[in-house]
Amino acid sequence: MDPSDPPRPAATPEPEPVTAAPPPPPVAPVAPPEKRPLLKRLFGISLWGALKLLGLCILTGFFVMAANFDPGNPDFNLAEALRAILRQSFAALGWAITNFWQPALAGALVVLPVWVIWRVVSLPWRK
Repeated sequence: MDPSDPPRPAATPEPEPVTAAPPPPPVAPVAPPEKRPLLKRLFGISLWGALKLLGLCILTGFFVMAANFDPGNPDFNLAEALRAILRQSFAALGWAITNFWQPALAGALVVLPVWVIWRVVSLPWRK
């Protein structure tokens, strides 16, 4: 090394070799959702849904029968039939208010404490 040579910079450490990231795991192809047939999409209901539908049919049937609904009668008048159904509904509601409070209270004496206990016991598992 000659003293007239310019000074050399200090040696820099060699950079570590860059290793490539491992390739991502293979992704399984996602199958498109299976299409259900039209009739199954329209009328496929659960057992609970069928029971609710049956209950609604029975409840509606009580009101229809109470109004003496007969669409085959030549004297059938839709407006009068709807008025009769409405009149009978209010009569049934009045009867329920005057007579159903006792069974409702008796049922609440059993159901509400059980419900509260169940809510308290199941609290750790609810979000």
